[in-house]
Formats: sequence, structure tokens, C-alpha cells
Amino acid sequence: MDLVLTCLGILNDPALLTLAAVVCVIGVHGSFSVARQAGRCEGAARRKWAVLSLVAAGCTAWATHMVALLAFQPGMQSGFEPVTTALSLVLAILGIGAGLMLALGRRERWRRCGGGVVIGLGVTVLHYVGQAAYVVRGHVQWDHELVATTILVSLPLFGLATLASVERKRVVNLMSAPLLVSAIAILHLGGMAAMRLTFDPGVPLPAWTVAPEHLAPVVAIVSFGLLSVSVIGVRLTLNAKIKLRTERVRLGELANLALEGLAICEDERIITANDSLAKLSGFRRDDLSGMALSTLVPKFDCLSLPEREEVDADLVSVFGDLVPVRVLRSDVRLAGRLQTVIAFRDQSERLRSEARIRTLAFADALTGLANRPRFHDTLAELVEQNKASGLPFSLVVFDLDGFKSVNDAYGHSGGDEVLRVVAERVRTLIDPSHLIARLGGDEFAVLLHGSADPLEGTSIGQRIIQAVETPITIEHQIAHISASVGVMPSQIEHVSIADLMSGADLALYDAKANGRARVRLFTPELRRASNARRSVAEDLQEAWDKRHFELYYQPQVDLTDGRLVGAEALIRWNYPYMGVLSPAAFLSVLEAGHLALPVGNWILRTACRDAMKIRDAGRDDFRIGVNLFAAQLRAPGFVEEVEDALQTTGLPASALELEITENIVLRNERVIESNLARLRAMSVGIAFDDFGTGFASLTMLKQLPITRLKIDRSFIRDIETDEKDQGIVDAIVRMAQGCRLDVIAEGIETRGQADYLQGRVAEAQGYLFGKPMGFEAFEVLYRMQAQRCEARLTA
Repeated sequence: MDLVLTCLGILNDPALLTLAAVVCVIGVHGSFSVARQAGRCEGAARRKWAVLSLVAAGCTAWATHMVALLAFQPGMQSGFEPVTTALSLVLAILGIGAGLMLALGRRERWRRCGGGVVIGLGVTVLHYVGQAAYVVRGHVQWDHELVATTILVSLPLFGLATLASVERKRVVNLMSAPLLVSAIAILHLGGMAAMRLTFDPGVPLPAWTVAPEHLAPVVAIVSFGLLSVSVIGVRLTLNAKIKLRTERVRLGELANLALEGLAICEDERIITANDSLAKLSGFRRDDLSGMALSTLVPKFDCLSLPEREEVDADLVSVFGDLVPVRVLRSDVRLAGRLQTVIAFRDQSERLRSEARIRTLAFADALTGLANRPRFHDTLAELVEQNKASGLPFSLVVFDLDGFKSVNDAYGHSGGDEVLRVVAERVRTLIDPSHLIARLGGDEFAVLLHGSADPLEGTSIGQRIIQAVETPITIEHQIAHISASVGVMPSQIEHVSIADLMSGADLALYDAKANGRARVRLFTPELRRASNARRSVAEDLQEAWDKRHFELYYQPQVDLTDGRLVGAEALIRWNYPYMGVLSPAAFLSVLEAGHLALPVGNWILRTACRDAMKIRDAGRDDFRIGVNLFAAQLRAPGFVEEVEDALQTTGLPASALELEITENIVLRNERVIESNLARLRAMSVGIAFDDFGTGFASLTMLKQLPITRLKIDRSFIRDIETDEKDQGIVDAIVRMAQGCRLDVIAEGIETRGQADYLQGRVAEAQGYLFGKPMGFEAFEVLYRMQAQRCEARLTA
């Protein structure tokens, strides 16, 4: 009779099935425990424990399978073919061992998962080779579709189990054993369900068949061995935990000696931390234990950090503040168990020091504004951006009008206070996107990003002037200053940094030259004028080297009798190709350049020498007037220079009159006042030239030791008909009389002008009495006039 039985339709021994599950769990636990012990060891010990782990894993799978087969009750005579049964054990150990070798010690997840799949293949081979060793009196048929399905389902579970077994996260790690047991169960139950048995009394059992009751002791021995391995694993695990705890305590004690914060971690969880980390974070050490690393350093995966590589991060303190730290990860073994030590180095002081260094390197110490190096770096960046993409910008430079007077009056501390106040005022009115810099002294600059609009640059310049002109309180006193501003927008064509700076400076100089306290926009005309001045300066140097300068003299006469009583020395340039040039063509360049002092001293000595020649001819009352440059009066040894010139030529000090102009007076420098006072003490005359034409205050007449006023020709030209000119001249004369000052009128060209001034001023000069002339011509004129005077006296 044919009896078809399926494995699921036949009763199994529940006790043996339970025993199979117990053997599986014990074996898995034991093999994993021994594997972990292998991981904690080194060298030969590591290899021995690893081999034991491989054998235990293979025996676990084999014993589980065999116990399950023993639990199977097919209802017919059955047994086990011994060679195939032994072969299944060997194949199980080799297959599972190959998978473990592939998976263990690998960081790549795909290799770990692949090792698990190989382990699954080893178990599969064990299962089906073991079932091939199971023989019955009948025929065996397989449901290949079910076999394939259970294999395909179980293999991924083997891979996931192996992958989870080496994960740091404890929750994931604990899932490895259940996943492995589930995979084995699916593979076994599915294989048993796929097997169909047909009883056939005509099929005998092989002669070498081992009866189940004879195989059971072998399986029992293997199972007992697995139990022993599991017990050993438990003991090893407990010892490892005790040792781990002891070494953690010892490491924690050592960590407390470190200045940097240290956290000993297992996966993402902090096991212990030192006092430095508690101080750094503000948490208590007890609170840090058990805390997730992500709580301290969110948005940063410490565990993925390469070992011994420092990375910047932000640590969140207990107060919610961000503390800049450098994080360093290092793996250490405690009781053979891999632990992660995270070091946190506080970077607050370093960052503060770096910020201070950057401030010192790129900020002005007095005002806090950007300094010259940072300004030039930013300007270079803007020039490059403009060249690359056409991004516009503007350069605004300004300096303070009247700052030197404030500095002289209140000292350097007062000057520093003015600079700080000005810097703060400008900072409040300029958008933070723009750069404000102090270039040095009282010179400032503003870089306007994204705009080359002349109107915007001019508007900002006007606002700067208004801010600066607001009175400043210094030491309970009020100081008044202003500012002159030059604006240089970026051009359509690429312009170099040097051209930008020189263009802004030219606009600034033009603002100062035209009255100060105003804004000037750069124009090409300024560049052309500058080039012309530079050319004149070069020619002046050549003229000085080749002695092309000459002195001309214009007579000064006594209006009461027409006597020639003096002369004014005037410089002329005898240009080789253009003839004699008047001072209007070059004097402004000369007095602003480095030749002002040597040329001025040459004029002084030459005029004194020529004047002495006239006096030697018999005119003891002859006086010579010499115009001074500001550079001469500022020179420390100028008074001594005048003394030496007088001693060398023999000219009396009373015969020398030094003429100063408004541009010298308005400088209000103490050294100038001091030198003028010393010169006057020597009996040298001091004349105020071009009086009444500029901004000089009448206070200057009181402060400076002036002896004579020179009425400018602009008031003389129409004096015969213009009542205003007459009133101004009369007022100057009366003021001079009240101050006990002499008066001389310049620019007299007609007899009517001379007649009007006669009785009002004592002396005069102008074309009516003689044009400026060389010394030889002046000597002839002087002798002729002297002869006429003698003839008049004889008659």
C-alpha cells in the first residue's frame, strides 16, 4: 500500500523540537561569545578562539539540524548514512567559517552582509546534505519551488544577522541572534516541508545505515560540547565586563588628569567623561554618562571621523551656548573590547587670540577701522572683480581740515580723541557693506561696493563733511574741524590701483586747493594738470641744477619825493627755449616741491648780496624785500640761515624785509610764529603781502610781529573811480596807523593812482616807477635816479 506522507503532515516529537531550538540558541550564544573573545585577543590566542568559534558555529548548525531530524517521525523505518552525515558537519564548519572570515574585521557593510550570505549558503549546504544522509524505506521527492523560496528568504536574513552582529548601536546589535535563529528555522522548516516521502517496503535500508538511536549519543555529545562552549562564553563575557568596567574606571581616572575634555563612548552613548568635559559643557559628569554624543555635538557624526584626525565643531553647553571645539577620535581596547575615546579641545581662547591678531593685522588700533593693508587688499579685490565681471565701485578719500591746529592745541591725546570721534561718526553713516579705513594720520578712505555713481559718491562725501563739522568736545572745550573729500569712481576701462589712488588724491588736493570743506570728483583734467605740474617740476629741477634762475628787482619809491628807497626781489626762470618766465608759470609748483627750501635760501642770499652793493654805492637807507616760502619758515634752522646771510653779505638786519603771504599765515604753526618772532627781534622787517585778498583773520595782525602791510594791486587798479576800492584802501591805512604799521601799495601804473595815494601811504611800487628788471638794469636805474636827485638838490 502506497502511503504518501509530507513532513508537515507527520507528527514530530515536541520535546526533541524544543531541544533543537535550545541547542540552536545555546550554540549561537556560545559561538558569538567565543567570537567576541577572539576579537578581544591578539596573536595566537586570537586565532585559537577564532577556530573554536568557527567549529562551534558549524556544530551548532549541524546539531540543530540533526536534533530536528531525530524529532521527525516518518512512520517508517529510517536511519542516517554515516559518511554523508559526517560530510555535512565538515561542510557546515567550512561554509560557516568561510563566511565568518569574509565578514569579520571588515568595515565595508557590503562585505559583512556578503559574509552573512556565505554563512547562509554553508547552512543551506549542511541542511540539504544532512537531509540527503537521512534515508527511509521508500522514495523521497522534493518541492523544488518551495526549496528555492525558503533559500531565497533565508539568505538575506543571514546577511542582515551578520551585519547587525558587528554594528555599534546596541539595539541593532541585539537583533543579530534572533535574525540568525529565524533564518535557520525558515531554512529547516521550509526544507522539511518541501520533502515528500512515499513508503515502499521493497526499498531496503543501506547496510551501513546508522539507526537514529545510535546517532543520538553523537548528537548529544556535540550538543553538550556546545553547552560547554556557551558556559565558557558566558564566563568569558562576565570576565570581560568586569575587566572592561575596571579599565574604564582606570581610564576615567587618567582622563581626569587631562586638560582637554574626554568622553569614553560605546557607539553613540557616552560611558564616562572626565571633569574637563563637564567643565567645558556645563553638565555634571553623572549627567554626561549615558548621554548621546549627538546631544553634545549635533549635526556632527563623531564616529565617522577618521581616527586621529582633528575637525572643528560646535559643542552645545548646558546653557545652549555653542562652544567652538576641535574633535579628535581614537579607538582603544578595554578588556579586549573596542572603545571610542572622543577628545574635545576648547578653541575659545585660540579663536579669541586669532581674532585679536586679525584685528591688530587688519584694523587700526586707534579707531577700530580697517587699516592700510586691509584697505589695499580690499581695493585689489574690487579691481580684480571689476576687471573680471565689471562690478562697479567707488573710492572716496578725505582728510581733516584744521586737524593740525587741534593737535597742536590739545596735544596728541586730544588729536587721538578727534580721530576716534570722526571714525565713529563716519561709521554710523556708511552702510556696513562698504569698507571704511584709516590710511594714516588724519587721512581716511571709504570703498563703496557695487556703485560707481558720481552722485552717490558726492552725496556720501557731503554727508561726511557734515558729520565732521559737528563740534567736538575735547577736555571740556569745543573743537571745530572740517573735511575735504575726493571721489574716484571705477571706470569703464580697467584702471590700476595706482591710478585709482592717484585719481582720488588729485580730487582731494583740488578740494583743498579750492577752499577746503568741499567734495571734488575726479576728472581727466585733474590728471592732465597733475602731469603738467610733474613736467614743470622736472624742468625746475633741471633749471636749478643748471642755474637758470635769476633775480629781478622792482623799485619801491617814496611817494613824497619819488626817491627809490628799496626793491622787491622777484624770481625769474630763464628758460633756454622760451625765454624769461614770470613766477605765474612755475611758482606754485616750486613752493610745493622739495626745491622750495634751497631755492628760497638762494634768493635770500642773492638779494642780500645785491642790496649790499646798492648800499655800498652810497644809499644807506636802501631796503630789500624778499618773499618767503612756507618751507623756509618751517625749517628748524631758518633763523640761523638768515643770520648767516646777513653776516656773510654785511647787510644790516633793518635793511631786510621778509614778505609772507596768506597761505603761510593760515597754517598757524607754532614754529612759524616762533621764527617770525625771532626774526623781528633781530630787527628784520616782516611784511604782509597781498593783504586783504584772502581769508586771513585780522587776529593775525595781533598775533604776528608784522611791520608793514602791502595793499594788493586789485584794490589799486580802479582806485581813481571806484568808491569801494577807495574805502577799502582808506580803511587799511587807518587800521595800519592804529596798529603802528607801515603801508606800501602795489600795482601803481598811472600818475592818477599815485596822486590819490600820496598822503595816504608812504611808499609804492608798480610799473609807473619801473618794471621788474635784472640787477644790472636796476643799478643803472638807481644811479640815474641818484643823479637826478643830486641835480635837483644842486639847483
